[in-house]
Amino acid sequence: MAGILVFVCQLFSPVVMAQKDQLISSKLDPIRFQLRWHHQFQFAGYYAAKEKGFYERAGFDVTLVAGSPEVEPVTEVLAGRAHYAEGNSEVLYSRLKGEPLVAMAVIFQHSPSVLLALKSSGIATPQDLVGKRVMSVGGQGDAVFLAMMNKQKVPVEQVEIIGSSYQIDDLVQGKTDAFNSYLTNEPFYLEQQGVPYNIIAPKDYGVDFYSDILFTTEEEANNNPERVRRFKEATLQGWKYAFANPEEIIQIIREKYNDTKTLNHMRFEALSIQGLIMPDLVEIGYINQERFEAMAQVFLQQGMIDNLDALEGFIFDEEEGVSDEVYSLLIAACLFLVAALLVAMVLALFNHRLQNEIQERKTVETKLMQLADTDDLTQLLNRRAFTKRYNDELVRAQRYGDIFSVLLLDLDLFKKVNDRYGHEAGDRVLKAVADLLREDTRESDICGRFGGEEFILLLPKTPLAEAVVYAERLCQHFRQYPIGLRDDKSVTITASIGVVEWSKDDVDEATILKADKALYKAKSEGRDQVAIYNDSL
Repeated sequence: MAGILVFVCQLFSPVVMAQKDQLISSKLDPIRFQLRWHHQFQFAGYYAAKEKGFYERAGFDVTLVAGSPEVEPVTEVLAGRAHYAEGNSEVLYSRLKGEPLVAMAVIFQHSPSVLLALKSSGIATPQDLVGKRVMSVGGQGDAVFLAMMNKQKVPVEQVEIIGSSYQIDDLVQGKTDAFNSYLTNEPFYLEQQGVPYNIIAPKDYGVDFYSDILFTTEEEANNNPERVRRFKEATLQGWKYAFANPEEIIQIIREKYNDTKTLNHMRFEALSIQGLIMPDLVEIGYINQERFEAMAQVFLQQGMIDNLDALEGFIFDEEEGVSDEVYSLLIAACLFLVAALLVAMVLALFNHRLQNEIQERKTVETKLMQLADTDDLTQLLNRRAFTKRYNDELVRAQRYGDIFSVLLLDLDLFKKVNDRYGHEAGDRVLKAVADLLREDTRESDICGRFGGEEFILLLPKTPLAEAVVYAERLCQHFRQYPIGLRDDKSVTITASIGVVEWSKDDVDEATILKADKALYKAKSEGRDQVAIYNDSL
């Protein structure tokens, strides 16, 4: 009976929503929202939700409060000075320490927190930080970097962590060797000054944190679930609008919230956060429970918490509870439309079998599409499927002015493995290489088997310098870790890799052809190395 009532309520949801809108528009709830930092494009969705009327239509009169080192979102929400806020991993950390916080949505699928180092310093990887000064924010803010160093077997005690001044000029002036910064902010200042820099991003080394988490208190979530849902929905509407109309929101921020930050700086922010929010690939606000569990494990491994008991219930459950107001409206609508219920029941009986058949056909079609796109041996994308993904990324880069890099990898003297150990051993080697690429690449990276012992990778939003670092790390891994075969045998392989960054002049598969030329150079100069494409090839 409950399912039938839900069906009828959905059928007449426009009527219910009209009554709801009329009811909430009669009085706006004053809401104080705490931002994590100064007004800037990083918070574009909240400005859009306020200035374009999404909050007002949801029943809210919202005040957006800027943050600072002294005004922290978690503290403001727990003290009752803010109803809602957005914060970084400190939201999860505080929850695990016993604070009653609830995550409503995740805006940034990847954290913008990185370490910057001057290119002239030669610091480009976590290993290069040994014996160096690293300016960081301290506390849980260091957890992601400590985890990265531990994972890369960097002795943390040999790295000098100093408190952050929040001034990027301290890096330029040599007061620190590496600086904890945001990809959306500090790189702009360095580029304006013409200072070359390197980026050390934890997500490139297997430590991937959520960022800019929309949250509130357990009390608010339990006592006012409908208000929490409406605020979340209006906020996500704001973010979608901001991405569809970035220049309009930039002008609004400049005029109403921050007249000191330049338009070009905010445009830099807008482009930078595309790769962190990934609105074309992931629904804005999406939360994966396993990602929070992985973040919590990092805190546990660093000894910052004792257990993970408080993790349960951290994510706001939209299915729990309905306010009395909405419940009354739903009951009234259901009683008024009993006749429609009978019609719906009859239609449901006839449609049930048809829907099952359609679902079964879709499942089969999905499996067939997956098989058509996947290399049988390695389970990576086959050449045809990779080429399609490559063309999609090419269109995106041309449209938004993004960059990407391509790596073409060939296993050196692979025929000798087949000749000496047999084709079964060769297949094991190819599968092991595919497994490594799958584990060592980011979610956004595109990886495929290009044919035989050749593999190809497309790294979105990755400049040439970062792609070269990754390629050299792959070559080093092949040298250091033999691949196991049958009967306790193993074989050490090496790889030659060609690397190229997409140029705006490249069309069709020009970038792949350049990577192939660079690969040929690597092989002709002795193999087991990385070669970078240049116009002389």
